[in-house]
Amino acid sequence: MLHTHKSVAELKFEICFHDYSAIFLPWRVDLGGLFYEQKFDSCSSWSHSRLIWRALSMRLRPIQFMVGEPIPVIDRMAKSFLIGAIFFMPISTALANLLMGITLLAWLAAGGYVVRLRALDKNWFAYATAGLFVVILYGATYSSGAQEEILFQIRKYAKLLFILPALSLMQEERWRRRGLMAFCAAMSLTLVFSLASVIFSYFELNNFGLRSNHFVFKDHIAQNLMMSFFVLIFAVKGRFESANHKKYLFYLIALISAIDILFFVHGRTGYVSLVFNAVIFLIFLDDVKKVAWTLVLFLVVALLTIEFSSGFKNRLDQAVYEYQARERKELTSVGQRLEYIEKGLLLIAERPLQGFGTGSYRKEFCRVAESAEWCAVGGAHPHNQFIAFGIQLGLLGVFSYLLFLAACIKQAINATPPNRILGLGLVATLVTDSMFHAPLFLVSEAAFFMLLLSVFMVTPVSVPNPEPGDPAVTPSER
Repeated sequence: MLHTHKSVAELKFEICFHDYSAIFLPWRVDLGGLFYEQKFDSCSSWSHSRLIWRALSMRLRPIQFMVGEPIPVIDRMAKSFLIGAIFFMPISTALANLLMGITLLAWLAAGGYVVRLRALDKNWFAYATAGLFVVILYGATYSSGAQEEILFQIRKYAKLLFILPALSLMQEERWRRRGLMAFCAAMSLTLVFSLASVIFSYFELNNFGLRSNHFVFKDHIAQNLMMSFFVLIFAVKGRFESANHKKYLFYLIALISAIDILFFVHGRTGYVSLVFNAVIFLIFLDDVKKVAWTLVLFLVVALLTIEFSSGFKNRLDQAVYEYQARERKELTSVGQRLEYIEKGLLLIAERPLQGFGTGSYRKEFCRVAESAEWCAVGGAHPHNQFIAFGIQLGLLGVFSYLLFLAACIKQAINATPPNRILGLGLVATLVTDSMFHAPLFLVSEAAFFMLLLSVFMVTPVSVPNPEPGDPAVTPSER
C-alpha cells in the first residue's frame, strides 16, 4: 500500500537501494504496485555517499536535530528569555539566574548545535572563554583545597560557559539591540528609584540625602559599576545622534546618571570605572572643539563633586585614612585589599607557575593570615580577580585571564566606532572591577558581565552604513 505522506524522491530512494534500507532503516515499506507503475530514472545517478548520508539521516533522526537549523519557535523563546535575563539582571539576581537557566534549557531544546557552534568559529573571545574555564578545571586536579571548596569554586566560575550559548543566540543585530534596550530600561528604573530615594531623604531628614547611600536593587558597588556603563551608553547615543533635541536629552541622562554615582551612591569602584569610561569616550572624539568642550564639562563636574558632594569627599577621606592606618592591620575596606594583595603576592611567589589549585584560596590565605579574624574576613575571595587567579592557578591562570581580556578588546576594536567605544568601555569596567573586587566570582557582577559581554562580543559579519540619526548603540557587524 502506498504511504502518501512520503515524497516520490523518498520512495525512489527506498526502491533503488533496498539493501541499504534494510541496513539503516528500522522499517520496510510496502510499495505495492508502485514499483511497476512509476517509471523512475536510472538508479545509477545516485552516488553511494549520497545514499549512505540519506539513509543515516532517516535512520538517525537525532543527528538531524543536532546538525540542522534550530527549531524556530523554541529558538525565539530562548532569545526572549535571554533578553528577560538582561532586563532583570540589575534588578533581581534570583530572577536573572532563573531566566538564564530557562534560556539554557530552551537553547538545548531548540537543537541545531552545529549551526550554533559554527557561529562561534572565528570568535576569539569564545575560545578565550572556553580556555579560561578549562584552566580552572585543570586547577582542580592538583588543588590543595577541600573537595567542597573545589566544587564551590567550579560552580561559581561555570557561569563563564553561559557566554557561549548566549553568543550564539545574539547573532542577529535586532536581538542585540533588544538586549541593550532591556539593560537601559532596567538601569533607568534604578536611576529613578535612586533619585526618588534622595527626594524622600530630603523630606524625612532635611539633609538633601547627601549623607545617605542611595543604592536601590543591588549593593552600592554593583549599582555604581552598572551605572557608570549606563552613563557611557547615553553619552555615546548623544555623540552619534544627529537630532539636537535627542542629542541633548541623551547627554542630560548621562549627566544625571553621573551625578547619581558621584553624589548619592558610595561605591568608590564606580568612581574609578566612571573615570575610565570618560577617558575612553574622550579618546574616540574626532573633533578638537568637542574634545575641548568635553574636557571643560568633565572639569566642572569634578569641581562640583569635590566642593559639594559630601558623600564623595567622605569616601575619599576615609580611603586616605584607611591607607595610612594599614600598618595597624585594621579591618578596613582599603586595609583589607592591601593585605590581600600583600599576602597574595607571597603565596604566588611560593608556587608561581600553577598556583595551589582551584578552590585552594581559603586554605592557603588562612595559612598566612595574621589572625583567625583575618581568615574569617578574607577567606572568601581577595577582592582582586588577578590575585585570585594568581594564588589558585599561578601565572597560567593570570595569563589565561589576560588573554580573555585581550580577546574582549580585539572584538570591541573590530566593531564600528559607536560600538567600539561601548565595547571598550565594558572592558574598562571589567578591568576596574577586577582590580578592586571579584567580577567573575560574585553573583551580581558575574551576571552583569556575562550577559553584556554576550551582547558586545559577537563576531561582526558585515559593515552596515548607519543612517543619520541612528544611535547605533548595538554591536554592529564588521
